[in-house]
Parts: sequence; C-alpha cells; structure tokens
Amino acid sequence: MQSKSSIHLRRLCITAILIAMAVTMRMLSSFYIPLFGEAGMRVGISGIFSAMPAILFGPVWGAIASGATDVLGHFMRPTGAYLPAMTLAHVSSGFLRGLLWLLLRKCDPKKIHLAVLIFSFCLLVFGGVNWVILRLDGITPEFFTYHYYGEADTSGMLFISRLIISRSQIASNPATMLNTMITTTTRASIAAGVLGLLLYGTDVLMSAALKKDYKEYTSIMPLLISMLVAGWWLNTFNTIILRNMQWAGWQHLPFGVVWLPRIIQNTIVTIVYTYFVAFLLGVCKRQKYLRAYLR
Repeated sequence: MQSKSSIHLRRLCITAILIAMAVTMRMLSSFYIPLFGEAGMRVGISGIFSAMPAILFGPVWGAIASGATDVLGHFMRPTGAYLPAMTLAHVSSGFLRGLLWLLLRKCDPKKIHLAVLIFSFCLLVFGGVNWVILRLDGITPEFFTYHYYGEADTSGMLFISRLIISRSQIASNPATMLNTMITTTTRASIAAGVLGLLLYGTDVLMSAALKKDYKEYTSIMPLLISMLVAGWWLNTFNTIILRNMQWAGWQHLPFGVVWLPRIIQNTIVTIVYTYFVAFLLGVCKRQKYLRAYLR
C-alpha cells in the first residue's frame, strides 16, 4: 500500500513529463491559420499531451498541466504580449475537462447516446424550422438593403423573425449582425445537429474497434463530451480575451463572426485529439505500475 505522498509524487513526475511533451510539440509542430488579419487559430498536437493529466489524475492536475503548458509555451515561443487572463482560461479549461470526465466516465453509455441523438435531432429541427420561418417572413441577409434599420415592420412576423430583427437593429453594424444571427439560427444549428449524428456514428465504430484491445471502451462518447465542452469553453473565453485585449481589428466585428470559425476549427481538432487520448488512456490502464496512480 503506497502512501498518498508517494502517489502525488508519481503523479507530479508523470504530469511534468506530459507538460514537457506538450510544450515541445507546441514549439515544433504548431502553426497559425490567419483569421481577419490576425493569427487567429493555432493548430497542433500539443493538446493531446496537455489534456492527459486531467483524464489520468483528475481536474486539479488538469488545471496545473493546462496552465503550465500555456505559460511555458508562451515564454519559450512568444506570439505577442503575455495575457494572464489567457492562462486563467487554460487553467479553467483543464479543470473542467477533468471534472466532466470524472462525472461522465461511469455513466451508462446508452443513456449518453440517447441524449446525444435527441439533442442532435432537436438542433436539426430547430435549424430547419427557423430556415422555413425566416424565408416565409422575408428575412434574408439583404433585408436591411430594402428596409431602414429603425423602420422595419415586424408586426406580422413570427417570434424568431421579430427577435432577430430587433437584436440586429440595436447593433453597431445591423447588416452584419443580421447575417450572423441568421447563420447561427439556421445553418449553424443544422450543421451542429449533423455533427452530433456523425459523432454518434463515429463513436459506435471507434469504440467497437478499441474494445477489441481495451475492454473498458463500451463508448468514447463520455470522453468526447468532456474534451469538446472544455475545448468550447476555452475557445469562447480566448475569443473574448483576444477580441478585447489584444487584437483591435476584431473589436469592429460581431463576436459571432470571429467565434464561429474558431469554434468549428476547435471542434474538428478536439475530435481528433479525443481518439488519440482514448488510445493513450487505454495504454496507461494496461500498465500495472500506473494503475495505482490513476483516478
């Protein structure tokens, strides 16, 4: 029976190795995709290693690993002014990832699958119904070309149309806000629903493949949800910080215009990360000397 101090020391050593691997991969393999004149999206594989402590040891270790990776990665390869708020975003994301995994890992996969299917179907219906309603009410991205911002008559429109028009009218750039809200309530909702269904199908196939070697994988969906929600939280937090503290060019754009491409990129990358993390987790669980240190 090992003491708690011995377990914490081993966890610390393993976390330090994973942080070193994450920082190294961030320096060597990551690159930026321009977005509205700025280095808006970073792509790389460092997130696989920085996410592992949260999955292996819990939320506190996840927070430490994510925060340390951000600080070390920035000062070893600076890409602008250091923002403490950005580190806070990474810390909270690492903690959230570990917490969600602790809560979801023992849940019934069938119930999670059912919830994903229902939620995806609701998004599809929501987006499709909104598309029909907006078309019937004549709400298109060119709406303000034919109507003055403060004089659009919405009395005969349905609720979603009135809401979109009223919110767009009070924005600094009504036409841009209108286009963003139309996209969010129609195409983005439909795309999210389709993505949910694709994730469900992918989970079924990948879990079946991994289960041949790792018996605990009746479903990867709990891990995928943990990774995605933490990634969305981090992406949203970072977008707010970059838009208000670092890149002035983004301040003139609606939040959704900047956030949507970043969240799409983040979702795709996180899905890829998740299956690598699942594989590494399975490898760790098969090592007898590591089992005593896992949560």
